[in-house]
Amino acid sequence: MRLQDYSRFFRPEEFAAMSTAYESALRHLRTNRRTLTADQVRILKRNLAQIILASACNGKRDTSRLKEIALRGISGRLPQQLGCLGIQLLPLSLSIA
Repeated sequence: MRLQDYSRFFRPEEFAAMSTAYESALRHLRTNRRTLTADQVRILKRNLAQIILASACNGKRDTSRLKEIALRGISGRLPQQLGCLGIQLLPLSLSIA
């Protein structure tokens, strides 16, 4: 399942913020972690999408805030504070790419 598959649960402007945050966070990580393997990129994309989706489900709608939460979550500084969906409940194949 892809992040796009969840678009019907959000208003268009909310989902646009989520997508923008995802793309911006991914760009940031690719710029700062140039030695990622294909498997690492795949996992990174999935994790970013899951964190952003869970954060949006908890009411976060600001693009900058969603990006910040996703980047902090990837670096392990946001332990289990996402609530709502719970990362472990989301499908493993969740991503927008």
